[in-house]
Amino acid sequence: MNKLVMSQKQREFREQYKSNIARWYNGWSHLLSIFVPGFLVIGYCARNINLVSIWELLVIVPLFLMYNFCEWWLHKNTMHRPVKILKGALLPVFHRHTHQHHQYFSSRRMSYDTNKEWRIVLFPPYALVIFMIATLPAAFLVGSFTSANVGFIVMMLTPIYYLNYEIFHLCCHVKENRFVKYCPLINTIRRHHAAHHSQPIMMEKNMNLTYPIADWAMGTSDLERGLLGHIFNGYSTEFVKKEYVTDQSSELNLTSA
Repeated sequence: MNKLVMSQKQREFREQYKSNIARWYNGWSHLLSIFVPGFLVIGYCARNINLVSIWELLVIVPLFLMYNFCEWWLHKNTMHRPVKILKGALLPVFHRHTHQHHQYFSSRRMSYDTNKEWRIVLFPPYALVIFMIATLPAAFLVGSFTSANVGFIVMMLTPIYYLNYEIFHLCCHVKENRFVKYCPLINTIRRHHAAHHSQPIMMEKNMNLTYPIADWAMGTSDLERGLLGHIFNGYSTEFVKKEYVTDQSSELNLTSA
């Protein structure tokens, strides 16, 4: 472990945070508590989908883009700047993300040591339940006005996208290995998210945690390149905007373990 990449403040915060994690907590159990209900909903919806037409499948495209922009908006406006109307309800989310997660992981030290630290990476299990309950009315309405297949697709895409989010985020904080370094999309989001943890840009840039589509469209990316370049950028820093080059060259550390 290269402890030199951590400041004294970060090291002390980590030790304090870990000391407050319950003894019974296990990262794998936490992961299963998210994936089991997620897969149950996905399986239930898949079993109820009959022969699907092309137009029914095409609904996945706008839904995927909507989720990507929602992910971007929620990260930017609830995790870093809670909207005033829901400030009271979302303040714990803001505190957990900005004051805890961003202090636990910095662009100089992005990795965890044991699965007990997944508590600071994964959302609480009830978060997925809330998203699925919120999706139910929309899935019912869409299914009523189009087809049952489309309704089930809408319902199924919520846990699929959410589980995708959690896996990608976990991969952003795992220690460097050949898989995360060379796997397309994952290596892109690792660099993208590590740059987001850089103090100078954390409040404004690189808000996507899955695919940096909304960041590209909304101009909140630290890269200066096209959409495909963003998605398949990998670890490359060649296209980092000039105003961020100095900050990232002094802070970004993807390979510390």
